[in-house]
Amino acid sequence: MWEILHRGVTAYPTGAWTVQQARNLAMDLRERIAGLRFLIHDRDPLFTVAFREIFTTEGLRIITTLPRTPRMNAICERVISTLRRELLDRILILSECRLAWCFANT
Repeated sequence: MWEILHRGVTAYPTGAWTVQQARNLAMDLRERIAGLRFLIHDRDPLFTVAFREIFTTEGLRIITTLPRTPRMNAICERVISTLRRELLDRILILSECRLAWCFANT
């Protein structure tokens, strides 16, 4: 079973913001995080050492995708494009607040 967990959105993400989102996710998952084995992410510099430490202390194995291999992100990209086509292309978003509401109610 697949589950998509939506976290906060910002126009200008930083490493500190990403670390805080990781902390929030770990707290939201509580005991469910024990059932997870891997965290897969790309090589974006926003994924700092502090970000990785949050999940390694929870027992997750961190897997970083290889450089210049866009097919490794194919499943995630397909999910995102499906959400865009099926959800966002069918509604009129008037503000960031409205966008956050749309994701919170999906």
